[in-house]
Amino acid sequence: MSDSLVLKGVKDVQKHKGTEMLLMRPKRGGDSHQIKKWWAMNAKSAIYVGCSVFKVAGGSGDVYLALDTNEMSSIRIDHDGTYNFNFYGISQLSRAALFTDSWELIEHYMFPKIAKGPITTVTPPGAASKPSAPPAITIGTVSITGTTNVADGATETYTVDNTGNSTPSFVLTSSEAGDVIAGLDVTFNGAGSRTLTATATDATASDSPASGTLAINATRSIAQAAAAADVSYEVTVVDVGGSNKYALDGDAQAEITINAGESIHFDMSDASTSGHPIAIYTDASKTTTVTVGIETSAESSDLVFTPPIAGTFSYQCTQHAAMGGTITVN
Repeated sequence: MSDSLVLKGVKDVQKHKGTEMLLMRPKRGGDSHQIKKWWAMNAKSAIYVGCSVFKVAGGSGDVYLALDTNEMSSIRIDHDGTYNFNFYGISQLSRAALFTDSWELIEHYMFPKIAKGPITTVTPPGAASKPSAPPAITIGTVSITGTTNVADGATETYTVDNTGNSTPSFVLTSSEAGDVIAGLDVTFNGAGSRTLTATATDATASDSPASGTLAINATRSIAQAAAAADVSYEVTVVDVGGSNKYALDGDAQAEITINAGESIHFDMSDASTSGHPIAIYTDASKTTTVTVGIETSAESSDLVFTPPIAGTFSYQCTQHAAMGGTITVN
């Protein structure tokens, strides 16, 4: 924090830009406080001078800034928030002093009128210490917590936090334009990976804005994948010459032709497929299982295959040999 103001005369505060410096009015009335001369502390009798006094808020306590003003004086005072002051445009003033909240002298300032040069800061022997400065306000590290593996179409609520001493406001955004965000609730629209970003802002923090991210992977349900498939086959298991074979829409070991990027839904809901789980392989001998472009579910034995490249593949039972057929991808 910081504060700045211009004092005209003994009580006319102008151009005040903060809230840390507060002009104090004497309880006994009048405009000036009577302060014992701090530059004559060893005098045999107390000598007082009329002053304008500001109560200054900062770190661990308040201090008082006294200035030997008069009706013709003028000065600009800047406070950096940690009990350090700069003075400008000084007219008709000679001195100022900083006191603790119990009126112990911390330091005093001789203005050019008596310093005969730049403003001089004097710390007398045995002077009181300034209160400790306030800690810097920071946002720190921003973190997002919540579910990272989500279902397409699901709404999830996330928690955002920061490690600093600031209490910022957070805005959550997604790298996926289709996602709908309301506060910290995210409704995911579309399968695939995306990044959630939480941006924290606090005008009082030195590191504002700050942000944190969370990687998310959204998967669609097998029902969603099946509904979006380009072709769908009802799979049954039939007897061909004494051997079990897959039939697609009643056609045993049917061959499939499809284009790269199009999807095939294998509907395994028929009771005959029990004990005959389906998978996609690079060839009929089941040498290598295909994992790219495959969508399955623990709740269903169905499979959706979206070949990413042209080539030849084979759909086969994982438990028994030579039950399936060829998939040609153009």
